[in-house]
Amino acid sequence: MSSPYQLSLHPEAEFSRLIDDPKVFAIVRHGERTGVTVGDVLLVDVGLRPLAEPVLEVWRSGESLTRGRFEAIEYVHSDTFFFGVIKLDEGQDASLSEMTRQAYQSIHNVLEETGFPALTRMWNFFPRINEEQDGLERYRSFCLGRHDALDEWYFTESLLPAASALGSHAEGLVIYFFAARQAGKQVENPRQVSAFHYPKQYGPKSPSFSRALYKSWGKSQHLYISGTASIVGHKSVHVGDPMAQLDETLRNVRVVIEQAQSQFGVRCQGLHDLNNLRVYIRHPEHAEMIMQRLQVVLGDAYQNLVVVWGDICREELLLEIEGHYLE
Repeated sequence: MSSPYQLSLHPEAEFSRLIDDPKVFAIVRHGERTGVTVGDVLLVDVGLRPLAEPVLEVWRSGESLTRGRFEAIEYVHSDTFFFGVIKLDEGQDASLSEMTRQAYQSIHNVLEETGFPALTRMWNFFPRINEEQDGLERYRSFCLGRHDALDEWYFTESLLPAASALGSHAEGLVIYFFAARQAGKQVENPRQVSAFHYPKQYGPKSPSFSRALYKSWGKSQHLYISGTASIVGHKSVHVGDPMAQLDETLRNVRVVIEQAQSQFGVRCQGLHDLNNLRVYIRHPEHAEMIMQRLQVVLGDAYQNLVVVWGDICREELLLEIEGHYLE
């Protein structure tokens, strides 16, 4: 069995061609707005401005696809995988935690309806992530809503998907995600406390995600690496030093890959084998030196890099990296 879907990067100039490609089911764009545009291809705008040459993240599949809408979720699925996206606007009456809980409840409902109970990879974007609102930092409010929704679901910690949660620069909560009929395998980092076991100092409810998730599709392997930062144990390290944070973050990504190799025989041999890396940078003035270092570290794999301006879940963290190995 070959991979049910693939991810590739393309210049924005190729958009007109890609939108007519029958194998393309979703395109993620970076810029100053958030939104979801529905058609034969789902266009997801995540409100993250590019800090390098703008590229499109293009998702393709050779499988027969079904498209639809359920509650506020737009989706496409094959017999093998499910891809969905939801955008909700904040109102005066609902807190971010309640809006997040509602979004995740809708995700649960659509996956129950379509028969894809196993979340594998999730992305969450919303503005002002580090601001305090109603006595609670907005990231912690988001984590509270997500945890409550998953707690109402059937989830155990070992079933939590890989995930990223970043601060965008446009209004609205945007979540896009993949799911499957059977669960993947959780991969944790022995250098870090599992996010779902963080102590109470990081909020009333711990973040609900796995450091990475391995998913076998027959002979094909996927490894989804969550947003990873300069954290050792549960503490942020190298505060104020973007280059030291970069090195620590890369070390954490390497360890996650090594864990996936030893536990599940993942064939990914290192950073250079990842099909895609997305780097979120808090301060645009750090972008040039971070990209220069990554060019040296990644070599030819640097062409698989997306660099965007985004706020990180902790105010002292200056960057975050996620990656994917998709055979």
